[in-house]
Amino acid sequence: MKVADVIRHQTLAIRDALNNLDQQLEQAKAQSLAADERVKRASTEITRQRASESEKKRSLSTSSENVKEAQRILDELDRKRQEALDELDRYREEHNSITQSLRDAQSATEAASREFEREQKAEQDAKLLIAKIRAERAEKETERRCMVLKALDIHLDQQVEHIQAAFSSHEQRAKVIREFEAFKKARHTDPEIGKLCDQRDELRKFLTSATVPGVKDMLHASLKQIEDEISRQFPGALHLPEAAPPNNSQIEDLLYFCNREGKAIFLLPISPTDWSAAETQAFTDRTFNAMCLVWNMVRELKLKTDDGNFTTGRGRAVFASRFDREDVAILEGFRVKIQDSVVLHFILSSVPTELQEALAYEN
Repeated sequence: MKVADVIRHQTLAIRDALNNLDQQLEQAKAQSLAADERVKRASTEITRQRASESEKKRSLSTSSENVKEAQRILDELDRKRQEALDELDRYREEHNSITQSLRDAQSATEAASREFEREQKAEQDAKLLIAKIRAERAEKETERRCMVLKALDIHLDQQVEHIQAAFSSHEQRAKVIREFEAFKKARHTDPEIGKLCDQRDELRKFLTSATVPGVKDMLHASLKQIEDEISRQFPGALHLPEAAPPNNSQIEDLLYFCNREGKAIFLLPISPTDWSAAETQAFTDRTFNAMCLVWNMVRELKLKTDDGNFTTGRGRAVFASRFDREDVAILEGFRVKIQDSVVLHFILSSVPTELQEALAYEN
């Protein structure tokens, strides 16, 4: 047997195995090629499917967003619907409340209208009452001013009499002094008067020492008889009043007020009758006293012609000055003197406010 045969014999199984393996290898290669082809196709498909998947994912994402947006819109619509329902309920309640309020307001308006009518009538009544009260008050105010002016006239009348009484008292005192001086002179020149005075002095001495009642009565009767005789011839000489110092003379207010122009009008304590009598030169003691007052006022206040006029106004004697209130404040009043005796002191005094108003209104 040849070596080739031996080798073939010895390697037959191996060659069969190798052939088998080669076949398997070819099949495997074929399968590999087929698988590779399929892998390529699968890869392509995968790529295609991945692209599709990506597209689907994008579509899904968009769809999800759309779903979410639709859901959001739906939720929003549900929320708005609920809010709208709640608002509707609230509006219904509000509508019902307003309806009730309207009814209440209408009722209140009707009540207010009735109240308005009542109050309007009350206002009209009040206005009528106010007008009536104002008219009454104006009447009373006029009456008050008249009463104030009447009080002024009463005061001036009283002042006139006080001043005339002061002049009269001064004259009486002067008369008594004259009688006393005549009596003193007669005591030394008239023997009869001298005798009566000596008897009077002796009787007064006896009276100071007499203790028996009967004797004292006799002395008093004799003394009275002598004094009566002396008083018959020299009235008041035995009862001379003590001389009063000048600064104790009567003090009076010379009232003044300011007219609408602000000028001072002095109210003279002189009666219209005495003033008229003085103007017609029908002089009496009263007119003399009145003119004495005026003359002293002119002299002591150093009044000049252009300072004002003595005249009458509203039935009163006045000095209508051209002085302002400040000018009057400088003046210090004046004295009324007869010879060297001061009869009166006058102080310049502004009238009370109430009287000022009445006088200004009157003028």
